[in-house]
Amino acid sequence: MQFILVVPRQQIFPRLSPQGFLPKEAVDLDLLREQVFFAEREFMEQCSHFKQLIPYITLTLGDEILCYQRQSKHSEQRLGGLWTVGFGGHVEPLDRNTPQARELGLLEAAALRELHEETGLDVQFEMLHHAGLINSEQTDVSTVHLGLYYTADLGALNMEREQILERVREQAEPFKVLWRSRDALRAREESVPPAPEGGEWEDWSRIALGALGAL
Repeated sequence: MQFILVVPRQQIFPRLSPQGFLPKEAVDLDLLREQVFFAEREFMEQCSHFKQLIPYITLTLGDEILCYQRQSKHSEQRLGGLWTVGFGGHVEPLDRNTPQARELGLLEAAALRELHEETGLDVQFEMLHHAGLINSEQTDVSTVHLGLYYTADLGALNMEREQILERVREQAEPFKVLWRSRDALRAREESVPPAPEGGEWEDWSRIALGALGAL
């Protein structure tokens, strides 16, 4: 049985739920932290009265953005084979008692843990930039999730771009990994750029790419 961090939907969106990218000022994270609790994931996947909080992080190096294609046999079947610009996952009880949680906060500690697990990179808190939130009401699955959207500049790692690619390729999560210039991924006239190699973007990445030009 898996437990994950959730918050009552009404605490975030007391009225209609906005769709897409929200600036970080749209939700008071400090107030949000007072309303969160851990609940059984299987139940919460079916309950739209709550939102599961998911750190979702885009990695950058200079003017380039890291893109990767998820494995076709993904633990989340709906995401299998899709391209993304976001690493991340659920906030879990194991994140509560870590030194990072006590020093930085639960959400930030979970973001750094997920990044390390999925990329093998030792990203530090100072490299994280909280850019906003991602909310999609497109499907029953996305309706119960809320993305806490971060970007992380990897320049402080002092690694070459190819070294970073190789490290990420060694992990279980990505199938293909590559760099794309920020300009090539910039949305123009509300049109999201095509995914690499004729593939498709996952929903949250489409939303993130629409906002990256302004970040």
